[in-house]
Amino acid sequence: MFEDKFNDLVTYLARSNMYAQNIDFPDVFKGCKNGCVYCIKSFQQQAKRQRKNCEKCYSFEPHNHFERMKGKTPATKGEQFIFFPKGGDPCYAKADEFRQMLKFIESNPQSRFLIQTKRPKFLLKYCPLPKNVLVGITLESDISTFGASPSKYKTYSEVSSKSAPLLERAQVFATVSHAHKSVTIEPILAFNLAVMLDLMRLIKPEVIYIGYDTKKCNLPEPTIAETKQLIDTLKQEGFAVRLKQIRKAWYE
Repeated sequence: MFEDKFNDLVTYLARSNMYAQNIDFPDVFKGCKNGCVYCIKSFQQQAKRQRKNCEKCYSFEPHNHFERMKGKTPATKGEQFIFFPKGGDPCYAKADEFRQMLKFIESNPQSRFLIQTKRPKFLLKYCPLPKNVLVGITLESDISTFGASPSKYKTYSEVSSKSAPLLERAQVFATVSHAHKSVTIEPILAFNLAVMLDLMRLIKPEVIYIGYDTKKCNLPEPTIAETKQLIDTLKQEGFAVRLKQIRKAWYE
């Protein structure tokens, strides 16, 4: 079966939604308002463990922990980075908070940092960004309606209620002037191949991460054959593709 041969090519099968390339560092900003259903079982569930330490972490209210932002960060090499922050969307940080985060990044040139958002418009007022930043967006799909899917989620707004619309997100991100960009297609949702390719050509990311939902949310996923076609086509076009958890759709 081609699925078996395809899985032989996967060098990293994630058990979580974290990146293999991530170098651990304490979260300095926590919380989000994007309303993603798959986040409830991942980042929000992890945050629930912090009630004794921080009520805002428990409620996933956007806030900073800048007391952790001190000293030197671990040196990175190759494709490694520090996900900064990994437990929240920095679009919800106050302007002075985000400037402090950028200043900290600049003071640690030995490290590369990943800043990722579902609302990239906020980045425009901070360009140029530090050279040691890989700036990215999550772009799970290009379509807003999943009528043919067996999933109970029929629209993207049901999956992520308050994040920027998908096409708008991609188009705005393309205007962010920065040399190092990434796109994360995770958790991958049903998509239109031609449109996704056009969006990647528009954005020109230096790396694309692709993976399925790891939290058994029964999202409107593409089949494994459709995902393989996307991966193969992106590679043929010269994009660097890094795989996270790749599996059959939950309904296959």
